[in-house]
Amino acid sequence: MEALSKPELLALLAAARAHSERNWLMILVAYSHALRASEVVKLQRDAVKDGHITVARLKGSLRTVQPLVADLNPLLNERVGLLAFVASLPRNQRLFPVCRQHFWRLVQRYAADAKIPERKRHPHILKHTMGMQTIHSAGIENVRQYLGHKSMASTGAYLKVTDAAASDAIAKALKG
Repeated sequence: MEALSKPELLALLAAARAHSERNWLMILVAYSHALRASEVVKLQRDAVKDGHITVARLKGSLRTVQPLVADLNPLLNERVGLLAFVASLPRNQRLFPVCRQHFWRLVQRYAADAKIPERKRHPHILKHTMGMQTIHSAGIENVRQYLGHKSMASTGAYLKVTDAAASDAIAKALKG
């Protein structure tokens, strides 16, 4: 399973923010909370309260309540950006009123602008990136809950090694 590297993620977010604050936030929220395209576009303004976001996941996954992510890097500081954005919206409105296909096209466009390889230019890469970046340090049970998986087997996919990582490890082993 592939994921974005940290530089690729930042490049994607920077490309989106250069075009639109809303689109940057949509991609950042999808990454920060490991959301599917259909989940991020269905988020309601009222899902964001008291510095937290309530995520109603699809495909039989769990509903989760997660804190908004604060970060020193402004591109990753969801808390500041999303709270300001939400304050400007009327109640009972979708946060990002676009369809999942439009979200897919936006990710494609900004990923191309960011020079991300074509095989990584899809919205689900954001969920994979969160899972892959956190599985080893946070532990499988915490990542399972955060991603909203009911089954540990679903989360276990993030423990798999990519072809690139396996090749790098073998190359290093042969050298040393």
